[in-house]
Amino acid sequence: MSIQRGTLFARIWLTVIIGTQVFVAPILAFTITYILDVNWKTNTIHLRLELMPWIVSAAIMYGLISLFLGLIIGGYMPTRVANAGGWLPVLGLSRRLREADMVDRARLQLTASPYGRVIRVVHHEVKEKGRPLLEVHGGLQLLAAPVQIVLIMLPLLVLRFVPGHWLQEDSLLDLSLLVYLSGLVIGLRLFPFIAQKSVGIAAIARRILVDRTKLGWLFPVLLLWLIERLIVGVAFQGLGLDVVRWGQLANEQQFLEAILPVTVETPESSFLDLLVALSLLPMAIFTTMAVLGGGDQDPPQWLIGTHAKWEGDDEEEETVALPAPGEGIGEATGVDVHLTDEENEEEEESVSEPELPQSFEDKIVNLAENLGTLSNDDE
Repeated sequence: MSIQRGTLFARIWLTVIIGTQVFVAPILAFTITYILDVNWKTNTIHLRLELMPWIVSAAIMYGLISLFLGLIIGGYMPTRVANAGGWLPVLGLSRRLREADMVDRARLQLTASPYGRVIRVVHHEVKEKGRPLLEVHGGLQLLAAPVQIVLIMLPLLVLRFVPGHWLQEDSLLDLSLLVYLSGLVIGLRLFPFIAQKSVGIAAIARRILVDRTKLGWLFPVLLLWLIERLIVGVAFQGLGLDVVRWGQLANEQQFLEAILPVTVETPESSFLDLLVALSLLPMAIFTTMAVLGGGDQDPPQWLIGTHAKWEGDDEEEETVALPAPGEGIGEATGVDVHLTDEENEEEEESVSEPELPQSFEDKIVNLAENLGTLSNDDE
């Protein structure tokens, strides 16, 4: 059975997971963070329903930004797009559709991209080792968690150790986003190598974790979101960073009010949620898309490589190696260069000497003798 038929239900479920990672998970995370206003002095709880327009709009906006970052930086490209020459011909931006050089370039780009490398890892785990597709997805999500935590800590560490006179007053958020993008590029490049070494162990650990705790697939995402949100809040307090200097509330509020028909109230710490969303969602979306691509169909040989096709060749048939310099001398001389001198002498003695060409007179004598032999036989 091909991968495409054996993983149909899993691929449908992964498609649902992608939609929820982009839209549902940020809304739930923002709602948990902001909807309840607890006053510990009076022991009262107040629902901040006025933040719902910002929660929904900002969650969708951050989810779409994370989707584009995960796909573009991860090098997302289906095999049918690579066979057509890449995204430019497919989108109509180039007329070189299915030209040989464009196809070769697109295939090479897909093979070297993080998306193509993770597809090979998924294919190996599902096809060669027989792991369920959802189990491989859970293992990759678990391996992505340390990378996501590093992504959220990089901007804070840079701002902690960079001298203050190097930083501009209103550019802290811009600098943190630049550091984050650099870390995301490096993290996605390194992630396939981490997955290749540890995805099996991570898949088993994720299966045991789900079986023991009976937790759904969405709970780890929300839990990691809350943990990163707590880390960022504690780091800001510990480093003594001014929230007002970081937040570009006016720009975000103007943008949301321009696309929404209602007045939007933006929390002061909204940029913290932006950092958390960008550190968590792109990696989660990237791994899900890669697993979906690896389980969609049997990848072509130019993507997964041909090493698996050659694994049993040595057992079936031995490959004759080319002779080393000097090994072909024995063919012309009749002497095996690998034998010793005594063995060569014995071999030369066993070979009969070639007959010398006969003269004309000898041929006549031989013919007469043959005729005499025939006459005696007749008698």
